[in-house]
Amino acid sequence: MRRSRRALLVAATATSVLLSVGVVNASGQTTGEQVRLTGDGSFSVSFDGGKNWSRQLPTAKKIHLVNRSFDPKSADAQRNAPAGELRAEETGVYLVQFTAAPLDSQRKELRGLGARVGAFIPDYAYVVRMDKATSERVAKLDHVRWVGAYQAGDKLSPGLAEAVRAKQRLPQHRYLLTLVEADAADQSALVAEIGKLGGKVESASASRQHVEATLTHDQLLSVAKRAEVLAAEKNTGEVGTDMDLARQDVGATTIETAGGYKGEGVRGEVMDSGLRVTHQEFQKNAPVMHGGNGSSPSHGTSTYGEIFASGVSAKQRGLLSEGQGIFAAYQQPDRYKHTQELVDPAGKYRAVFQTNSWGSPLTTAYTAISSAFDKTIFDTDLFICNSQSNAGSQQSRPEAWAKNVLSVGAQYHKNTLDRADDQWNRGASIGPAADGRIKPDVSHYYDNIDTTSSNGDATYTTSFGGTSGATPITCGTAGLAFQMWADGVFDGGPGKKRDVFDSRPHAATMKALLINTANQYAFSGETHDLTRVHQGWGTASVGNMYELAKANGWKLPVLVNESEVLKVGQTSTHEVTTDGSKPLKATLAYSDPEAAPSAAKTLVNDLTLKVTAPDGTVYWGNNGLRAGNFSTPGGSADTIDNVENVIIEKPAAGTWKIEVSADAINVDAHRETPDTDADFALVVTK
Repeated sequence: MRRSRRALLVAATATSVLLSVGVVNASGQTTGEQVRLTGDGSFSVSFDGGKNWSRQLPTAKKIHLVNRSFDPKSADAQRNAPAGELRAEETGVYLVQFTAAPLDSQRKELRGLGARVGAFIPDYAYVVRMDKATSERVAKLDHVRWVGAYQAGDKLSPGLAEAVRAKQRLPQHRYLLTLVEADAADQSALVAEIGKLGGKVESASASRQHVEATLTHDQLLSVAKRAEVLAAEKNTGEVGTDMDLARQDVGATTIETAGGYKGEGVRGEVMDSGLRVTHQEFQKNAPVMHGGNGSSPSHGTSTYGEIFASGVSAKQRGLLSEGQGIFAAYQQPDRYKHTQELVDPAGKYRAVFQTNSWGSPLTTAYTAISSAFDKTIFDTDLFICNSQSNAGSQQSRPEAWAKNVLSVGAQYHKNTLDRADDQWNRGASIGPAADGRIKPDVSHYYDNIDTTSSNGDATYTTSFGGTSGATPITCGTAGLAFQMWADGVFDGGPGKKRDVFDSRPHAATMKALLINTANQYAFSGETHDLTRVHQGWGTASVGNMYELAKANGWKLPVLVNESEVLKVGQTSTHEVTTDGSKPLKATLAYSDPEAAPSAAKTLVNDLTLKVTAPDGTVYWGNNGLRAGNFSTPGGSADTIDNVENVIIEKPAAGTWKIEVSADAINVDAHRETPDTDADFALVVTK
């Protein structure tokens, strides 16, 4: 077998071009991966020398940065390019755009030339570090569409870039710097450089990809021109904080009666402002403190009690009354390291979830904080909930705009179990995200939540609320689902009593389970009071989970716990047969690598859900679900969300096909294999 060779092959038809980077065997046949370009601006991928091809996908058209979106090959590509102080031609960092989905062999070729391939930028571009001579060689590669400098103005957040462009002097401030790669040497070099410039390093994260520093105007621009730096933004303002019917509404009463589930063996963390640890509800299972306590216990005592109150007062009993609570104050110097400690199997925490009813200053943007949060969740695989906030608009916590978190909105329930009178009524913060993603993911009670109070060791309140109250209800519900999972409810039958931490599902799987089995509010149109981006996918229900598993012989029709792996262009197929008597619901969720804060679109890898009816009718993920409770046929693939649903109210009897396709895998999301590939969670119920 001869060594692989690059080849540009023009097919028999003038409209098809093959870009091959593969292995040529003794018979002269190409057996490696190929990209086939067609004249209509699309491409397909093969991994077996052209025997099988993926469906047609669009080629690269533009580069989408948060400060500018442009076609680098157009005549006016440089019209809005950074100039003056925002420009830096020769700093050794470039944007390299591929024509089509980059393949492992193509990325390997760049690295072989001496390039360092860093963060992904849509469409099909990367921030690449290399010298000028290497950049010229890279630009000549068949599969590369364009190479150009990654400017300092591309790295600054929009507000900073606008101020510099207007020739305003930026005051000394604290900034969050994101690195092109998670690299300890790069981080150290940046820290050293900030010191030389006279800036003050506030922290260097264990993520190896973030540095906080206080910088002047000139120091910031000098730092922004460095090759290690991907993005820079102000770290502004102080963080802020944002529950007897809830147990019944989420099905906690149902599963406690049916299976005795009260949170035994479940360990989860409440991160908040502070905790009254002496409260009578917290004495049975004393809180495990993760770091020092906060100085303001009023808010945290209420959120902690929603989940872990033991039931000294039965009316205020928490969702996990037999669970083990962990408490942390939100003033953490390194959130990434803190989260690593929670999931250390040899550590003392062994948490399966974390809930947050607080966040950084409100914004409508996916920021460096959002990106860092996505990286934390992706790397640690911890299931994390975060409140959307209470602005009654799209102004939300940047943590809630993260892709991998379960973001929680809320609606007024008016202290009744009757869902017919529930309203958003301009209380909770809402979506969509700036790039159109559906947010919040789910929602719950906004008002009249009965829980523990910090006013005394035996005091309670009936007026806690906001998304601060909705989020612990939702995360506590997830804790019950973790217990059911360990007990075998979805795996052949209850009674296995496995260790909750050791047997836990992946974070994306828990997210898919909660979304798939949620109770939706009926709505019609995108201006309804409880429209999709107000309620998310509904309110979580472990009662629904339990009953659906029981009805299917203690399993679900399809439950993929990141056990399947796809490369770009590949498809996973499952079949489900239904008699049509109940709705058919399919939910795809996957943890996506963090997006570059300087990118205008946050989706890095694009997995697509497609459901085909027995008669061949096709339903694409999320099609029709922004305007109503049920999917509509046709449409096209969702290219912005890492959660996709198909919900059929009255499915035709027969066999339905559920497909998950990897339309774009730009960054490795399944690191257990050497290939650039991705895993996913898939839940189908009927």
